[in-house]
Amino acid sequence: MVSEVFLGRQPIYDAQREIQAYELLYRGAARDTSAVISDGDRASAEVVLKAFLEIGLQTVSPSRPVFINFSEALLGVDPLIPCDRCVIEVLETVSVTVSTVTCLEKLKSRGYRLALDDFAYSESATPFLQLADFVKLDVRAHAPQEFRHQLELLRGFDARIIAEKVESQEEFERSVSWGCELFQGYYLRRPETLSGKRVPSNRLSLLALLSECVNSASTVDAIAAVIQRDAALTYNLLKLANSALYQRTCELHSTVQAITMLGLDFVFRWVTLLVLAGNQNCPSGYLDYALQRARTCELVASFVGCQRSEAYFVGLLSALDSMFNMPMASIIEPLPLGADLKDALLKREGKLGVVLDAVTAYESGQFDTVLRTGINVPVLQKAFWEAVNYASSMLASLASVVPQH
Repeated sequence: MVSEVFLGRQPIYDAQREIQAYELLYRGAARDTSAVISDGDRASAEVVLKAFLEIGLQTVSPSRPVFINFSEALLGVDPLIPCDRCVIEVLETVSVTVSTVTCLEKLKSRGYRLALDDFAYSESATPFLQLADFVKLDVRAHAPQEFRHQLELLRGFDARIIAEKVESQEEFERSVSWGCELFQGYYLRRPETLSGKRVPSNRLSLLALLSECVNSASTVDAIAAVIQRDAALTYNLLKLANSALYQRTCELHSTVQAITMLGLDFVFRWVTLLVLAGNQNCPSGYLDYALQRARTCELVASFVGCQRSEAYFVGLLSALDSMFNMPMASIIEPLPLGADLKDALLKREGKLGVVLDAVTAYESGQFDTVLRTGINVPVLQKAFWEAVNYASSMLASLASVVPQH
């Protein structure tokens, strides 16, 4: 269920060989030493998701900004990564049009810095140059005098020049002497590969969520309802909230609270990236199981004085260890959950722990354990079968939003 994901990282240095930033590179497998890209939109979206969510910005680059390649389609989606940590690298394949200039102006207005990748000067590129903070010139794509001529043509703009593909001491020293400020290439350091874990979301859930997000009449509650149909989406939302929180202290007790904290616009950007990245399906049998448990917990919550929404939340998350074949502690650790929720999930403590104990004991036929929780077996039986119908209904509603081809 859980798959390993990979991301390339190559430093960008100043003239003193101090690291000033990292460029993040698409990697499809652990042994890849270069990007093998068949879909530029998907590759760009994957890099953002890996950096911010699956591997984590604190691992990728704890303090330095990251340069990320953006395809033309992705320029219309605000990045998840905060503007002080992200430089948007505009690919050389992006055309200078009214639409793309407008996208870049919008990103600049929101505080993002822009870099032009694999650049070669032309007057038609002036609108991009007027917005650029960095221009990357390929040392090996130009003869030395042509490279110097490119530098002269760029003197009238405010962008800092990054000499890329520097592969020898001679090329480095020459680039320094000609006025380049930043440097990248094999001579300085080859890319390294980082790895992390991906928790896949179900395609049906993702399409339903995207449909809800683009509905202008949608509410936080409506979007939360779609997310709560999918344990993986719920988990990824909480990880996203934790990444966005950084050093702030805030414990989450519901999906609604996480969405409210992040904001609907932020959630929409996340969903758009997930769709672009093309996450793999989660088998429906696991979704059925998770939804049944969540709903059963919700229905018996009142018998021990619990909040129904919190009981549903705990029930949904409690299915993750089986779904992802990972220890619950390692799943829960990166989530900004309240102590009562963590105690219920990890120790079966508190009222929520009692609910979870009773439901899981009933599922496995351990009726002596059920009785010790104080919740009657007939109550659990009624809740369980109602939850079976609920799960079936939810999966049918997800399937109904998938376009027929």
